[in-house]
Amino acid sequence: MKMLSVLLLSSVCVFGQTVPSPVKYGNIEVLSDTRGVDFAPYLQRISQVVRQNWYILIPESAEQKKGKLAIEFAIAKDGKVTDMRLVASSGDRSIDAPAWGSITNSSPFPPLPAEFKGEYLALRLRFSYNPGEKNYLVRSRKGNTEGSPTKSKSGIVVSISAPGSLQVPAGGSQVVTATVTGSEEKVVEWSVTGSSCSGSACGKMIGDLYVAPNVVPTLPYVTLTAISKADPTAKASVTLHIVQEAPQPH
Repeated sequence: MKMLSVLLLSSVCVFGQTVPSPVKYGNIEVLSDTRGVDFAPYLQRISQVVRQNWYILIPESAEQKKGKLAIEFAIAKDGKVTDMRLVASSGDRSIDAPAWGSITNSSPFPPLPAEFKGEYLALRLRFSYNPGEKNYLVRSRKGNTEGSPTKSKSGIVVSISAPGSLQVPAGGSQVVTATVTGSEEKVVEWSVTGSSCSGSACGKMIGDLYVAPNVVPTLPYVTLTAISKADPTAKASVTLHIVQEAPQPH
């Protein structure tokens, strides 16, 4: 089982400025002046998005590895990530790359709170793979794998074949195939849901094809659930990450 943790580190010098005492929000420490603004709700959203992106990007080859790294970056007023730098490498690119990508793929974050009059929020984010320490915030990625077979009391099993990519560009599409065993009825009904979207704003399934919405949801993740028509208690799910498609060069 792979255990992962993510913590924000403190620092007395951030982007060339001295910060007397970092402000702590649970496992997060802000390294720049908050100017009296309570960033707790905002940082909770940031932590959730980065963590979800991180789990998506970690390759199977890195699941059993151990290592630590730290990334320093700033969030501008409009939510864009700036001045990003790897300040402590694990020495293993397969560990460093997913952590780096979890931040770049999360940008832009929501804009900084309107009451904050500063130009940016500076953070240092530490990632730990399989740390083992009890005081770490940890989660088992394998224990939360979606798309695995789900068996009902009727014996019907629904499973989803892993898509070619768990990332889908806004307005793009991805083939997602569900298989039903244990019943002559092979038809499934699809449910598409998201924590910050509903209906067509989450996209839709057309047969075995998922079509992403044209606008990326605030929390850019949607869950596709295949439900057996023969037995609605037999189902399987997979979560996809909706990303903004890079502009095409002219």
